[in-house]
Amino acid sequence: MDDSSSATGNMELDALLKAAVRVASPASLRESGSLRMLGDLQLHAMEHGQWLLFKGAKRRDQHPPVGAVLTLSLLLGDEAYSLRTTMLEPTSSREETGPLVRVTWPTQILERHRREDLKVASPGLRALDAQVGVGGRLYPAKLLSLTETGIGLGFPQSFPLVLRAHLDVQTFLPGGIPFEITGEVRHMEILEGESLPLRVGVVMGSMEGVDRERMRRFIQARRTMLSEMSRKPAER
Repeated sequence: MDDSSSATGNMELDALLKAAVRVASPASLRESGSLRMLGDLQLHAMEHGQWLLFKGAKRRDQHPPVGAVLTLSLLLGDEAYSLRTTMLEPTSSREETGPLVRVTWPTQILERHRREDLKVASPGLRALDAQVGVGGRLYPAKLLSLTETGIGLGFPQSFPLVLRAHLDVQTFLPGGIPFEITGEVRHMEILEGESLPLRVGVVMGSMEGVDRERMRRFIQARRTMLSEMSRKPAER
């Protein structure tokens, strides 16, 4: 990367983090190579070029060790960002019920996605009940997100599962419409204290024409509902 590209990237990163602090952006941290995630955080403060400070951590949370390399996920408006950072010593505040989490100033933006493309089936809309077949066994799950290329699943209990494993997912769309998906596990994480602690991201494989059309109709209906929900506060 030449100096001009580096300067442009730094300016974009600086602007992103300043805006995220102003609105206390939701955030999560995950140690590289680990499935466990420290979630429900909000970006609270920063020292430019030095550190970021997050509130929202609980005393019972398991924090990554100091010096651990982390992936920081940050939501700002309709965009979701992934950044690389490192864990620092936590600090405390009399106003907070748990420690304030500190990490180093990120060096670059790793990924950027449209938020609606990540979670078109939620938030604010009921997740779908599902049965997931893997290794000859069936497991109950919730279908938390659905896009044209992948799905997000939540399981009430963890079980042996590996990346690249193939899953068969069966669910019913609103109206009792049967819907089947096959796919490959590309992401896993464990969220402490959640009713669905095991979260799995699946990239979809081939799909029959009928199921593909059902999926497109469902996604469009959910997008319409989300759009209507977002407009209601402004109309009141």
